This record gives sequence, structure tokens and C-alpha cells, in this order.
Amino acid sequence: MHPRYFDFLDGQIAGVSDVAVRGAMTRVSKLHRDITTTTGNVRGNKDLSAQGKIKEARSFLSKHAADLIRANATVQRLAARIDEKRATFQLPAIDKTDAAGAVLRSQVRDRLPKSAKEMRASIPTMSLLYLQAILEAPELVGADRETIDAARARAIDLVQPGKSAELDAERDAVRLLANATTALSDAARDLAELPNSHALTDFLAQIIPDQRAIEADIARSLAA
Repeated sequence: MHPRYFDFLDGQIAGVSDVAVRGAMTRVSKLHRDITTTTGNVRGNKDLSAQGKIKEARSFLSKHAADLIRANATVQRLAARIDEKRATFQLPAIDKTDAAGAVLRSQVRDRLPKSAKEMRASIPTMSLLYLQAILEAPELVGADRETIDAARARAIDLVQPGKSAELDAERDAVRLLANATTALSDAARDLAELPNSHALTDFLAQIIPDQRAIEADIARSLAA
């Protein structure tokens, strides 16, 4: 990996405000550097045969199997945490006994753009009434999943200002971590001369078949 990549990654880490994500990215960066250094040392060792180099590389990777498993599991847990947070956001309940309100929302639906793309483009300027009309019966207005998600995010922003933006920033940070972790896994696979990501997963599973303790520790650390 080119040194500039790590300079770029360090810059990204410095800009992450979420402590859990920043800590995970720091660990990923350190391990990736160690793997890069080890790859150079093993490949450059003229005293080792081709098979000896593979053995040496996989021995190193075995010692760091838990770190690699933790890195990937942390990404999954952090992504799930964002979804869990978003699911807790509550929008005002629609009063099903309010006949006049139901008629009004029906009239609003008649005025909405007929294509999901046009509807989605209008969402940033929609009032809560229009958003509720979409969310109440998305099938009646042809709203696809992307449009529904956008409408819900806009409605949450109106009811709880700033919450969606906070989660979007957190999701962006987790994406950075996911990309860094993918690059780490690619470097580990290259070091051990494994053909693909599935082979790396199988290799790590052979070293640590029961990964529940790692997953439990991640859950505890993120809940703290």
C-alpha cells in the first residue's frame, strides 16, 4: 500500500468525531501498516522458499486473526447501531379517527408528483402534512423504498431537528471505517496469498472457529 494512503487515512481519522469509529479506524490503520511491512519483509526474504514465504505470512496472520475478525465485526455492529438509532425516532401518530384529516391527506396525495423521482426531488421542501400523506400510504402514490426513506428522514428532521443529520454523519464515518477495513482485508489476503475474501474468511474461521466472545466484547465496548 502506498504511504500516501496511510497519510490520507490518518487525515480521515482525525476528522471523525465518533469515539468508537475513530478508535476502530486507528486500530485498522495500525494493523494495515504492520501487514504492509510484514508483506515487504516476507517477500524480500531470500532465505525462504515460495512455500516458506506463504507459511511465514500465514503464521503472522494467524497471530492477528482476532484483530481482523474484530475489525470486520465492528463495522457490522456499528452499521446495525445506526439502524437501531434511526428506528427509535418516533413521528407523530396519525389519528385514524380524524375523518377530516384523512380527507385532507387524501387530497394531498392527489397533488403529489406522479413519478417517484419527481416526488423524491420535492421532499426537501415538503411540509410534515405532505410527508405524512406519503408515509401513511406509500403504495397509493407509487413511492419506492428510497422515496419512503427520504420522506421519513425529512419528517424526522422537522420533528427532531438535527437528528437525521447526526445519523448521516455517523453513517458516513462508518462507511470510511468499512472502506478502510476492506483495504485491510485485501492486504491480509495478499500477504497470505489467499485467492479471495471467502478464502480469508475461511482461514480466520479455522484459526478462531467460535467468534462469539469477540462479538460479545464488541457489543460491550460499544454499549459503554
